[in-house]
Amino acid sequence: MKKKAVIWILCAVVIGATAGTAIWWYQRSQAPVQATDEMEAEEDELGEHMTNSVIYFEGEVPPADPLMVGRWANEENAGWHKVYYDDDDGEGRYWGKEWDEADDVLEEDLGYHGNGWFRWSKTNDTLTEFSTMDFRDVPIAHTYLISMIDSAHIVMTESNRLSSYHFAKE
Repeated sequence: MKKKAVIWILCAVVIGATAGTAIWWYQRSQAPVQATDEMEAEEDELGEHMTNSVIYFEGEVPPADPLMVGRWANEENAGWHKVYYDDDDGEGRYWGKEWDEADDVLEEDLGYHGNGWFRWSKTNDTLTEFSTMDFRDVPIAHTYLISMIDSAHIVMTESNRLSSYHFAKE
């Protein structure tokens, strides 16, 4: 009888010590970080935020190019449509979709974020689209150079400069 009582007491002590250590470690990891000399030097270097600079804080995505956002139709093939949304994908890009009615594909045939959808980003005059698939998330990149864009028209050339496309806003 005494052996069982000793074993139960030892188990309770071990469990209590383990729980106490876990609580201490968790509270210590949640404690605010004390500013170091290096952090304070970096803050002094940056100074106040300048009014003419753009600063993005963690978790914020810069807004999509408003000239790109919208529904576009190809001028040579009126059935080929592209839609650029300003919905971010969580990785700094935006969602879009395209379909070609000449291939007997309509907008309502596209599965949500599957075939026909792409993620897009625009840096200066370079537009990059990463196509998605229903089967797997293996993005296929298409890069275009934008030679002209306004609120009603866009002219883009494939990065290999072999094909040029003209789209009009719908």
